[in-house]
Parts: sequence; C-alpha cells; structure tokens
Amino acid sequence: MGTPLFALNAERFEMDLVEAAGGDPVNRKIERAGKPGVNITPEEFAAFNPEYIFISGFLSAPVSDYLAACQRLGLSADALELGRVYTMPPGWDFGNPRWVLGLSAIASTLHPERARFDLAAEQERFYRTFYGTGAAAVLGNRSFYRP
Repeated sequence: MGTPLFALNAERFEMDLVEAAGGDPVNRKIERAGKPGVNITPEEFAAFNPEYIFISGFLSAPVSDYLAACQRLGLSADALELGRVYTMPPGWDFGNPRWVLGLSAIASTLHPERARFDLAAEQERFYRTFYGTGAAAVLGNRSFYRP
C-alpha cells in the first residue's frame, strides 16, 4: 500500500495473485489482521526479507517514495538491495477483471524465462476487448495518492 511498514492481510486477493504467479507471499506469515492490512515493525520487515516487493495499486506510492521511506526507516531487504520493488498499476491487482494483467505482470517479473508477456500489447488487447477502447483512453490516474 505504498509504505513499507504496512502489509496487506495474508488472505487478500493480492496474495493469491503472487502465489498463482509462482511466488511465495511473505504476508502469509502475518498472523494478525486489519482492514485492509496491518502495521508491521521494522523487525518484522527485516525477518520477512522479501526477494521482491509489489506495491499494491490501491493507494499506491511511486517506487522512489517507497525506497526513500525504507532508507529513512533504516530498513533493508534483498528486494531493496537488488532493485526488485515494483508498483502495480491501479486496478491490476484486485477488485476487477484487470487482475489478469496484474497476474501477467507479476509472473513476468518473477519468472521472465517462463512467462514472457508484452504487457503493453496485452493491456491494449484487454482494453479493446473488454472496454471497447484503447488503453490510452483510460490510463488516467486511478490512485488516491497522486493528483
């Protein structure tokens, strides 16, 4: 959700997408729940040590802001050190049929040797098929984070 010390609940759809894409979501290790997630401590973040971080498209923040927050908080993880922090486009990771684009994005990030997608072409095809218009017509900002 755009801040490193807030983790989405283990049972949210976003975790299912990561698993379907061949990942192992560390959020599944969180035993408490909130709506839509919980605050975690710097120690929990360090213990999770994610290899990849996907920032939810809901109330997301740019990767640069996320990395700056990690630096301010003194956080470290393999994902940060290896530059594996990604922001999902709004609507691609929950709540509507565009989740299939999110699944494609996550799979191609985690397993580029097995899941190769031209995401721009897939997005264009998806929008033309389901919305009757090109993706450019609806690419306006859908996040509450940015104006």
